Amino acid sequence: MDWHDDGFILSVRKHGETAAIVSLLTRERGRHLGLVRGGQSRRRQGLLQPGNLVSATWRARLPEHLGTLTLEPARDLAAGVLDDP
Repeated sequence: MDWHDDGFILSVRKHGETAAIVSLLTRERGRHLGLVRGGQSRRRQGLLQPGNLVSATWRARLPEHLGTLTLEPARDLAAGVLDDP
């Protein structure tokens, strides 16, 4: 089972050595948790900040499983603020 939706990051918790468990608030699914592999890497720290708007794809074998999240920035809010004269 999988779904795709935009949502805001509510919280991020460490899981193991490199992964993170992310809590999202999405329009269609409400609050949802998922595992982000490599979520503790320096490359992803900027994306995985509470309040960021992301485009999320959630995948799991069954709906009641934790599932994995693939996240991409949906809209860069800071760029719009810095571009405004």
